[in-house]
Amino acid sequence: MASKGSRGAKTNSNSSSDGMSEVDNVDKIRDILFGNQMRDVEKRFASLEKSLANDFDALRKENAMQIDSLKSFIESELELLGSNLASAERARIDTVDEIEDKLKQQVRQIEGKLTDLSKSLDKSARDINQKVLKQSQEFSKELSKQIGDARERMDQQRDALSSGKVDKAMLAEVLSALALQVNSDESK
Repeated sequence: MASKGSRGAKTNSNSSSDGMSEVDNVDKIRDILFGNQMRDVEKRFASLEKSLANDFDALRKENAMQIDSLKSFIESELELLGSNLASAERARIDTVDEIEDKLKQQVRQIEGKLTDLSKSLDKSARDINQKVLKQSQEFSKELSKQIGDARERMDQQRDALSSGKVDKAMLAEVLSALALQVNSDESK
């Protein structure tokens, strides 16, 4: 049995040697049949890989340069926009300050005009009050004078009437005589 086991081990070792030699044989046959073509294909693959690697490196460098260029362009544009915004903001601030100054000046002018107008109205009101007072005083004087003149005339007429007053008895006699005379003239 031992001989069978050792034979089996020999067989296994022979078969693995045989398998290796068969693989080597197949490789040799393949190398003979396709060797030149395989080497050409491998050279082409190697050349293609190298070409792709070079192209990829060139693209990477070109992309990096374009990205750097784009980055520089964007930064310069941002700086330009920032300076434009800053100058526009300064211009707006200057314009607002100028408008504010003009408004303040106009407010001062309006306040001055209002003050002058108020003074003028006060002066006009005082002048009108003085004229009205003066006219009122003159009217009062004139009215007092006219009242005094009217009293004086009334007093004079009263005195004249008093001095020229006829006695009632005498007037009765004159009227009786006149009545008799009128009666006698009527009877005729």
